[in-house]
Amino acid sequence: MNKILPIIILSLLFTTGCENFFGMQDDNGDPYANDMLLYNLEQDLALSEKQISDSRNFLKSGRDYFPDNTSLWKLASYLQENLTEEQKESLLSHPEYLQAEEISEENDDHHKRLRHHHRMDEFIQSILNADQLSDYENIVNYKKQSLEQLYNSFKNQTLTKQEINRKMMGVTEWFRAAMDKLLTEEQKSILEQMRMQKDDHWRKHKGGYGKHAMDHEKMRQEMYDVLGMTYEQISNLEMLEESFKSSLESLHNNYVDGAVNYTPEEYIQNVEDISNSFHGDKISIFDAIQLEIIEIHRALARRFMKHSRWGFKG
Repeated sequence: MNKILPIIILSLLFTTGCENFFGMQDDNGDPYANDMLLYNLEQDLALSEKQISDSRNFLKSGRDYFPDNTSLWKLASYLQENLTEEQKESLLSHPEYLQAEEISEENDDHHKRLRHHHRMDEFIQSILNADQLSDYENIVNYKKQSLEQLYNSFKNQTLTKQEINRKMMGVTEWFRAAMDKLLTEEQKSILEQMRMQKDDHWRKHKGGYGKHAMDHEKMRQEMYDVLGMTYEQISNLEMLEESFKSSLESLHNNYVDGAVNYTPEEYIQNVEDISNSFHGDKISIFDAIQLEIIEIHRALARRFMKHSRWGFKG
């Protein structure tokens, strides 16, 4: 099988909630993702009948946020309270099912991920001039090689999930900056118009967004409420996140403007350093139960993403 598909899937699994360069959003209202998530949990965790019934109800209660993974917060809180330690360990362990299911021909036929990737690549090439095409090819090849290495490390478990997360983010942020530096303002405008047209097409022909799926304030509040965060925790988290975003934005702008001339490896390492510092400080904000709910939510989101087309990138 073409190696690009598992690389795409790995990107989806580990960039949940992070900004995607192309800003694509899922508008698939089919309950397939929720149904398959529940089936996956039932099979992997040997859920009891009550756990299955309760989990189904919590998934339904989150439909106002579908297809964003905000819809999974209440389920994550329920599972934190009601799973056995053995079930939690299974849920949070290395996802052995990745190769068997995510990269199957049937899964790609359902989601058309590979076809979407090829069409996007062809569209970008069509708006580049001759001088840009060579640079674009180098950028894409470096990204593919980097993601392939991470995919192999993921399969072989030579890196922790946290290390994979940081490195994946580094590659993604470098790619965004490299593309931002490569494209002209006119080309960026063309890409944005194409994105908006595709979003409009999905909304008209598929529907399925929950009524709060585009409301960032409500989505944030849902997380705060489920975690039972105090005013002090919320304030500290928001200040920390603002500092994190500012650091990434400064790195991005300095690179695009030519103030720094980092190699891809240097740029990626800078992102990793910023991310490591942020997550180290972030952990100190939450108590043990909140951290466990967050980990369970992250595990649910990874499973959810393999059955939803792209997911909402907020």
